[in-house]
Amino acid sequence: MENCLVLHILGMKSYGDNISSTDGGTYSLTSSVEIFSDFVSEMNARATQADAQELAGWAIDHLSNVIGFDCAWYGWAKLSAQDIEIYANATLNLPEKYYGDWQNMSEQDLLAMSVLSDPNRVATYDRAGSEQTEGMMALSDGYGLNKMATAMRFNPGQLASFYLSSYRGGKLAKNWSEDESVFLKCAVDQLSIAMELTANEHLPRPHSQTVTIFVNEDGRGILGLQNLKDHLSEHLPNWDGERLPKSLRDIVAKPGYHMLKDLNLMVASQAASGEHSMGLHKLTLRPLTSFDLLTKREQAVAEVLAQGKSHKETARILGVAPSTIRNQTQSIYSKLDVDNRVSLAAHLPG
Repeated sequence: MENCLVLHILGMKSYGDNISSTDGGTYSLTSSVEIFSDFVSEMNARATQADAQELAGWAIDHLSNVIGFDCAWYGWAKLSAQDIEIYANATLNLPEKYYGDWQNMSEQDLLAMSVLSDPNRVATYDRAGSEQTEGMMALSDGYGLNKMATAMRFNPGQLASFYLSSYRGGKLAKNWSEDESVFLKCAVDQLSIAMELTANEHLPRPHSQTVTIFVNEDGRGILGLQNLKDHLSEHLPNWDGERLPKSLRDIVAKPGYHMLKDLNLMVASQAASGEHSMGLHKLTLRPLTSFDLLTKREQAVAEVLAQGKSHKETARILGVAPSTIRNQTQSIYSKLDVDNRVSLAAHLPG
């Protein structure tokens, strides 16, 4: 792990110095490193069970208590000198209309300008500071956000980068310290990496070519897009974009399993989980197999026959007549081009 917090603290302070905490006390050097290490360890453990959206929701809520902020706005964005494009976003302790209000003043966002000028540092804004725009003042006053800090992890070559804007409200809101800013930046970097790992969960392994990607509602790849290009490119001829081919875009918001014969793919589509929705959708793709071409009833029969059961036993298990099983067996063998149960078993999903 690239522990930028440890490197920063060692460079800024001598051993034995204390670091200010969010509750007015102090953290020792050792405890600060332990807090960050515990955060990363638990996050990486959760990454094996949760998807990207669920992981982000947990991490932001956890950081709000560890670092100390009242609310937050986070997601994936593409920043340039000309424009800010938000591809997926969610909020913590903010009303739904926040994103719309931000859109109205996005060209005056001082935090975005600061991040663009120096992506490796956390951008901060103080309502009482000298640098202001009408848009920033309106957003700050409208939501009572007096102290803001935004961290972003830029991913060269990817469509969008993950960002976290955290806010402290009220007239007594505490300024962001340098150590808190570094903690925030390191946490965002590690969270971004952990979310990428959730997309690598189903990378092709022996006897499998399954790939998982996370996309927004417009079918733009947020996580795992390169995996799709690397491992299933033969199913997507003449495509190398950030937005999925139309056949895939059409099923993004349609939960369930989809057989795309034009792409020779079987795709499972579902909304990403988590309490705070960023509008992400999870697609799990694999090459279409001959077994997929069987009807649901034929698949059930094939699975029982592959266990070595007779027609009579299969009929009893599935609650149908033996003659029905014999007819379905002929259809199954024909579709799979096999003539015995051993060969049949080889066609079943692993």
